[in-house]
Amino acid sequence: MKNKIRTTNRLNVSITKKVIELQERGYDCDFLLLANGSLLCMQTNFNYPVNTVSIKEMEHGYDFFSHSYKHVHTIETGNGERGVLLTEKAF
Repeated sequence: MKNKIRTTNRLNVSITKKVIELQERGYDCDFLLLANGSLLCMQTNFNYPVNTVSIKEMEHGYDFFSHSYKHVHTIETGNGERGVLLTEKAF
């Protein structure tokens, strides 16, 4: 059981570290994938259709808190907003 806890912490930490690293590199917006397939910037409240932004997967791992795989993506919009999207879906 002790090894399982160490592995759990390591995977969750890798996702967290990647998000922090991206924020330090200027990806300072947080994006949310909406049910209609568009992305919402939480800071500006702007909606973006997925096909109008650049999406790159940067990290993935199993999140033991939510019991699901998480994918960390960078989002770059046409108007210069850059941010992070954390989802269970890979793009």
